[in-house]
Amino acid sequence: MRSGGYTKNNELEDALFAFGRNYTEVKEFPRCRLPTGIVNLLRRNKLDKVALETGFFIEISLKKKPHREWYRFEQIMSVKPKGSPWDYSQRAVFSIFDGFDTFELGTNPWSEFMPSQLWVRISPLDDRTLAWVLSEGKILCGDINEQKTLHDFYEIEISIPKPIEYLRLPPPPDRSYNFFDEF
Repeated sequence: MRSGGYTKNNELEDALFAFGRNYTEVKEFPRCRLPTGIVNLLRRNKLDKVALETGFFIEISLKKKPHREWYRFEQIMSVKPKGSPWDYSQRAVFSIFDGFDTFELGTNPWSEFMPSQLWVRISPLDDRTLAWVLSEGKILCGDINEQKTLHDFYEIEISIPKPIEYLRLPPPPDRSYNFFDEF
């Protein structure tokens, strides 16, 4: 769900999003910018304006999906953290098969499996989820403490690097679920 990063230009790359696999996680995960792989899919599906207004669903499948709305991503890099020999968690970067846009995915600590390919689909929020988002009120608002700069309100010719935190997608679930399910 769109949740901050409201600037003069209102660009998808600068927007902040609250993310969660279910409604309780949306309130817990920090708000982040979207990785280029997800931004690319939103633009390909002409959902960028919808995403900026409210948000969207990301569906990820391990099974090959022949439909046009599903896009194949291939693993280009995978790492395991150095640490405890019992920690099997991994992180991998996936790239869309016909481009250079990527996103990062992690595994659960108890899972050694990281797929070599994923199929991803982006869709608008359904009416029930949108109603829940609107009823929560605080989710669509930007953070009061969000740091603002002059760049947010006026174009000036000074470049100021900003630290950017991108959304890391969670690992594949152990079971099928719905947004309103409890984990």
